[in-house]
Parts: sequence; C-alpha cells; structure tokens
Amino acid sequence: MSSLDKYIFKQPFEWAWLHPKHWGAWLVVGLVAVCAYVPPKARDWLACRLAGLAHKIAKKPVRIINANLSLCFPQYSQCERDALIRENLEIAMICLLGQGELVFRSREYIQSRADIHHWERLEQIEKQGKKAIFIAPHFWGLEFSGMSLLARNVPIATMANRHKGPVYNWMSVKQRSRFCERVYMREGGMRVLIKGAKEGKHLFYLPDEDHGPEKSQLADFFATKKAALPVLSRIATATNGVIVPLYVAYNRETHRFDVTLEEPLDCTKGCSKGDESLFLNKLVEDMIAKDISQYMWMLRIFKTRPEGEKSPY
Repeated sequence: MSSLDKYIFKQPFEWAWLHPKHWGAWLVVGLVAVCAYVPPKARDWLACRLAGLAHKIAKKPVRIINANLSLCFPQYSQCERDALIRENLEIAMICLLGQGELVFRSREYIQSRADIHHWERLEQIEKQGKKAIFIAPHFWGLEFSGMSLLARNVPIATMANRHKGPVYNWMSVKQRSRFCERVYMREGGMRVLIKGAKEGKHLFYLPDEDHGPEKSQLADFFATKKAALPVLSRIATATNGVIVPLYVAYNRETHRFDVTLEEPLDCTKGCSKGDESLFLNKLVEDMIAKDISQYMWMLRIFKTRPEGEKSPY
C-alpha cells in the first residue's frame, strides 16, 4: 500500500444523502443531468438568459469579478467591465449547464464536443519517451479540456478539490474517474504528480491558484502582481516532463470547445524562484489574453497582496 493512497479521492454513494437537507443539491444534479441531453444550441440560449439573471442577483461573485478586472485592466471603464462581466457569466453558465455531459454522456459523445488542435505535439512528446505537463489555468472550459483528453485514452494523473457538499463531491469523483482508475485530492500535491508520471501518465497542473505568501512568490501579472508557486521546474525535472500550455475556449458559433495544445516549453533550466514565478504568470497571462471572457474571474486569485496593500475582496 502506497503512502499516497490516503489521498485517493473516494466518495461512495450514501443513502443518508436522500435526507431533505440535500434535496437542493439533488435538484441541481437533476437539472444538470437533464441539460446533458438538451441540444447545445438550445442549452446555450437558456444559459445566456440565466446569466442575465445571475448578473442582477449574484452580487458577491459579480463584485469579485469586477475587483479582479479592475486590478488587471485599470484602463477599462466601468461600462466596459460590466459588458465583460456579462459575457463572462454567459460563458460560465454555458459550461455549468453542459457539465452533465461529462458525467452522463458516452465517451464518443464527449469526444465530439471538442476540437483538439495540434494533437501532433503530444504524439511527438510521447515518441521522445517524455511526459506532457499540461499547464491548465482556470478557464470555464477546464473540465471539458481534461475530460476530452481522457476520453481519447490519454492517461492523465488527475486531482480534485473537495466540495462543501457530499452530493457534489460524489458527482465530481464520478465524472473524473470515468476514464481513469483513480482521482487524487489536491492535498497530495507534487508527490501525486510524480507518482503519476512514474506510472506512465501525463500531468495536469493548475498554475494559477493562490497558495499563500508562505509558499508563493509575487510576480507581475497584467497591471498588478499575483502569487505563483515556483515548483514547475522541479516537477519537470523530476518527471522528465515537457511543459505544454493547454488552452480551452468555448466557441459560441460552433457550440463546441476548442482545445489547443500550445507550443511545448522547456522549464528545467535553473532560475530563481522569482524568475520562475514570473515565467508562470506570463504563461497564464498570455493564455487569458486570447479571450478574457473565458477565464474564471470570480476566483479569489489575488488574496496574497504586496506588503501594505489591502485585499481587493
């Protein structure tokens, strides 16, 4: 038994979840399940209407999005930010209503929901006997990008955050373990990724989470500074890995996801933690700049601030 087995994310179904206090969660699961079988064009129409409602009543998320956009793009007027917030919420609702596809639809259907660009880059990495370290920022289509690869039999070491409710945990684990043998909790960290590489798997790394000032380094990010975890070079060296930025965007014309394997990068050369944090932030920044509306701006990505600067939240 491996010492990392304690980090395997398990959430078996429990009959106690049928208690009335969980009915709200089951209602959401039921809605997502029904939406999984609604044609994407019709579902997107509904999502945009719900996004308009969310823009009016979801005060806290809207406030967080506005704070993040104000830090990154101070040149935007409030009117421009409001328009971007509305577009961002539409993309969010489109992806959330489509989440059930990843849980309830077939492998073949999931494959059909995404167009993967530059697949040959992954094939070349595998021919060299190396592992891809997919750098996947928190775009709204993040889950779809990972599941699109898994549905195409790409072995990936995957992790998941624990949700507040057990019903959502169950659904999350059910989704992510459909095409892989196990899912780890994020508490397993770097050791889980290295173990996955030793088992012949590619790695899925989320680079934009704020891990706090004790572990992170502040570096430039658009017009502000953002904390980044400078461990990418160590992971790449330990796993014989190649950095592959993974960009995903929802295409509102085709009603499908565009998943792009960007040009592979070398991150094994020695550099300071500050330089590595700047490298990582620049990588994320360049991907976000392709389409600002696709990013999860409602995340508290600027919790760690320079000394003397107040929290934007």
